[in-house]
Amino acid sequence: MENIEAQKDEVLALQSIFDESQVLVNSSGEQHTGCMYVKPELGGDYTLLADETRLNIQHLCPLELHFNLPPNYPSVEPPHFTLVCKWLTREQLSKLCAVMDTRWEEELKGQVVLFEWLQFLQYEALDFLEIKEGLNLSWFYTSDLKTSRRSSAAGKDLNQSLTNTTLDSRAVQDRQFKTDLLEYLKSYDRQETQKEFEKSSQSCKVCFDEKLGLQCMQFPSCYHVYCKDCMKSYFEIQIRDGTVNNLGCPEDKCNSQASPAQVKELVCPDLFSRYDTLLLESTIASMLNTTYCPRPKCQYPVSFENDSTMGSCPLCDFHFCLLCKATYHGVAPCKMTSGDMKTMYDAYVNANNLEKIALERRYGRKQLLTLVDDIQTASWMGQNSKQCPHCKAHIEKQDGCNKMACLRCGTYFCWLCQSVLDKKFPYLHFNRPTAKCRLFEGVVQEDGDHEEWIDIQGDSDSDEEI
Repeated sequence: MENIEAQKDEVLALQSIFDESQVLVNSSGEQHTGCMYVKPELGGDYTLLADETRLNIQHLCPLELHFNLPPNYPSVEPPHFTLVCKWLTREQLSKLCAVMDTRWEEELKGQVVLFEWLQFLQYEALDFLEIKEGLNLSWFYTSDLKTSRRSSAAGKDLNQSLTNTTLDSRAVQDRQFKTDLLEYLKSYDRQETQKEFEKSSQSCKVCFDEKLGLQCMQFPSCYHVYCKDCMKSYFEIQIRDGTVNNLGCPEDKCNSQASPAQVKELVCPDLFSRYDTLLLESTIASMLNTTYCPRPKCQYPVSFENDSTMGSCPLCDFHFCLLCKATYHGVAPCKMTSGDMKTMYDAYVNANNLEKIALERRYGRKQLLTLVDDIQTASWMGQNSKQCPHCKAHIEKQDGCNKMACLRCGTYFCWLCQSVLDKKFPYLHFNRPTAKCRLFEGVVQEDGDHEEWIDIQGDSDSDEEI
């Protein structure tokens, strides 16, 4: 009973200190499972390094501490846990796991420990890993980890931190995001900076009133701040006068321009439509890639990207295929039967130069190359990918653990059995008493050895849930 009461008190204390965005707890009877999202304290500007790229940020996305409180915690056992991070290697995460184990054994055994672990991850982890001033991410962009250790003088911190540490099965390096790591961290930093801006007090450089950042806008490149009321009037006057290319910062000699999203937020839909139309007309003369809306009653000029097959009319909102001018059909080929597609593919790939020229004149070279690429891609995807169990998108697994995240719909699923995983506690699937799938089953480790399977708690004989 003492353990049960201690666990309940600890959970209540965490929930009273932190909100749900930081601490999630699922209590089922006397069983407590949860996750703590721990943002490391950076103390100002922080540098990310990747080969020749340097990026200064103020926020790093949180480490995830997934935990399960066993019945004999805290008197005998510590919490079972998994430590997940996007920007630390498994070696570095394994070192943090070892420190957490040591603190339990030597300092806190018999006491509740989750808050102490959280404090360590938030305020001490970066210092312990000797990466307080900057974080080298070169390891993410090379398949040869040894090469990244020798990459440059800027990688000395990385070289010091990547020793022959034994990989801990509780350490999970998460690579499941849509962009590369630098772009992901840059986007996260931008979002968190905007949240801080919206909560802080700002002074408008036009009316000089003090207002919350939520009532202000900041120009993207110069960071000059003005209240939305002043900018709304300013934008409306400029758009009515037709000077849409001059929606810039009012500061003298400043060339920063407002983004279309900022303009759309402040002006009414009619004025924004006028702004959008005038902006298109003012730039269409300098754009080489231009076509016209295929609707007979519209025929509005439409610009498009070189590598795109879609045109979007800003006037009638018609999205069309640049090749056949029909309604846009995505990556699917222009309308033809499956038999025609295969016949055209065989004819084109087996044709000589003269025959290919004749086919390209008749059907268009870009369309034929797209058809060839689509058929070859479909064949490759059928052999090298698996479908998301929710939206059926094809997912390729390049490395990492067997917990997958669909980039289209965000569904978590198991790579081995393709079961949908719990959104809040995805790692439970791999550690249930009846679990047939293991988190690292079939994964080639970075030291070249194969792990047939590894229990998520670090003990291959354990059947405890997370």
